[in-house]
Amino acid sequence: MTVRRPKARPRSAGPAGVSWVALVAATTLGIGGVQRVRAAVSADPRELGHSRDGYRLIVQSYAASSLGSGQLPGGRARPLASTQRAITPEQLARGISVDMLGLEQSPTPAPETPVIVAWVEQGRADLDFDGLQARPAADAFYGVATTGPSAPATGTPVVLKRRVTG
Repeated sequence: MTVRRPKARPRSAGPAGVSWVALVAATTLGIGGVQRVRAAVSADPRELGHSRDGYRLIVQSYAASSLGSGQLPGGRARPLASTQRAITPEQLARGISVDMLGLEQSPTPAPETPVIVAWVEQGRADLDFDGLQARPAADAFYGVATTGPSAPATGTPVVLKRRVTG
């Protein structure tokens, strides 16, 4: 008796781990790379003080080489990704989950691990370009964290602990 074995299906020759977003970006937009960044931002709300205008949370990711002294981005640093949102002190105490999609102009052989810079400042979430050009204001309360493969599924923890000085 002959045992019939199912025919092996040919496997795709595409690179493993490539998302459909990366393929669309590369083929239609000319974007070299797509990077998803996930952060979990929290702080002690008692540190914020009172604001009549509310608070906005701004989260940006950077290549580690673009950060200035004190781990804050320099004036010419360009974020890989950025987002902003209106928040309450209660939300910040519980923790706020943030997802961003960063687009790189050209793929790099060994991309740097992104660094997340997050801050809260007084005001509405009404910045142009979703806070892409924003930098921490003098009253901002900020935190910095390096992403990595060991980050929890909820995102890289970013705890806001420092005030901008100067």
